[in-house]
Amino acid sequence: MATRLAPGTLQPAEWVRARTGLHRAVYYPALVIAVLWAVVFVWAAVGGLWLVALLAACVMCVLVPALVLWARLRRRTSEVLLTDQRLIALQGPFPRQMSSLPLTVIDQVHVREARRFFGFRLGAGATLYAIPFRDAGVSPLEMHDLVDAHAFVQKVTSALAGR
Repeated sequence: MATRLAPGTLQPAEWVRARTGLHRAVYYPALVIAVLWAVVFVWAAVGGLWLVALLAACVMCVLVPALVLWARLRRRTSEVLLTDQRLIALQGPFPRQMSSLPLTVIDQVHVREARRFFGFRLGAGATLYAIPFRDAGVSPLEMHDLVDAHAFVQKVTSALAGR
């Protein structure tokens, strides 16, 4: 992952131990919509319903590229960083949100896999949860659709063991 960090993301003398980003599953909604509207287009064209075919073509030419662009922006601008002091989640292109938890207040970190529907995973990424101590006064950190979330959690766990 070669994304640049915005100025002010890291504190002085803080260095990044590990990072992970979003899985390619963020493109799946655009792919599903493209396939569904392509089927509608073919059905309408074969049936002579040219107005419906025109609507389907417009959706495929406008909505699908917009969804692909949004997914590309999300994937390039969202990541989770493990530094020597904090766990930082950077999310979204507009607005760019940054949330962080100091390693000293993290009680547990775990991963939840994507949901299953009749045995098939509905997403390829996993969700990372970082739960602080109850009396820490900070909110939990949550990040969806991560790639290699289990390996990242192992790195976080080893960093928490060494604090």
